[in-house]
Amino acid sequence: MKYLSMNVFKHFIILNFVLSSSYLRADWEIIEKPNPQGPGKAVDVINAGKNVARLVYGDGQIKPFLHVFGTDGELVTNPGLDKSGKGAGLFNHHRGIFIGWNRVTSDLGKYDMWHKGGPGNGRYDIVKFTNTTGDNFGKIVAHIKWRANKNDDQGSDVIINELRSFTVSSPNEEYTQIDANFEMMAERDVSLGGDLQHAGVHFRAHTEVANRKAETSYLWEPQSAKGKGRVINDNHQWVRLLFPIGKRWYTAQEMNSPDNGVKELSWRDYGRFGYFLPKNLKKGDSFNLKFRFVVEEVDPPANVSKQSDLQIKASQKKCEQRYKSFIKKVTSI
Repeated sequence: MKYLSMNVFKHFIILNFVLSSSYLRADWEIIEKPNPQGPGKAVDVINAGKNVARLVYGDGQIKPFLHVFGTDGELVTNPGLDKSGKGAGLFNHHRGIFIGWNRVTSDLGKYDMWHKGGPGNGRYDIVKFTNTTGDNFGKIVAHIKWRANKNDDQGSDVIINELRSFTVSSPNEEYTQIDANFEMMAERDVSLGGDLQHAGVHFRAHTEVANRKAETSYLWEPQSAKGKGRVINDNHQWVRLLFPIGKRWYTAQEMNSPDNGVKELSWRDYGRFGYFLPKNLKKGDSFNLKFRFVVEEVDPPANVSKQSDLQIKASQKKCEQRYKSFIKKVTSI
């Protein structure tokens, strides 16, 4: 009996350790489902039962985009549409984390793949997902065909084949980190063009921010680069937006890989920012882009709606450290 009791005790200890470890370790899930907040479909990235990010795509949407959720599950990114599918808020074609160009030109015509999408327009068609999860991340991998509204002589309407991935994690459970990779292959000669405000990889904060734009502020590196809504530099590293959602405050940082070829940064006080990336491709050319986004809840600004000098310095230091970590990763691949 003593031996049996000791065995039972040991098994209890082991079981308790396993259960405790499972509880402490974040459990990541990826769930495909109808979009609960409007038209189209959704792919949710969930950590320990809480929504962290959501890819939205499909019928009724002009392009795929990634939502990011806040501390209590509130959206910090712009949905663009209400539940009935009607446009909501200022510049509602800006949605979440997204990529696009308003002048995509090939032998199949000219398409605005920034403002428009769906039947009769160029469109991003997700043909399948190969999503994965790990102990500390959830990864959405979308196989996308950029399609024209007509076919060539061989019956193909494909302009670009793309593999788009969002690796979502939560380092130390302190903030949301998203590694966004866009691997594009030209199926024909194509020009990805536009202008500073309508081309590239961008982040758009929730439409609520547009009504509170006097409370937003930016930092970027290199600090010496200045410009009202436009920053020109050959060494863009990162940009960070401070913005309010309800009673909470968040920062969103976008980090740029040196290999992306970025020359210009676009930013607006209503919460949309990103890097301008025009590109001409020949059939068979690849165009691969790597960015990292970090979204974090932060302390309220000390000076009403603006951060104090001490807060700004602390935020600058944090952004620099995270950028160094990002660069270490992309240069080691």
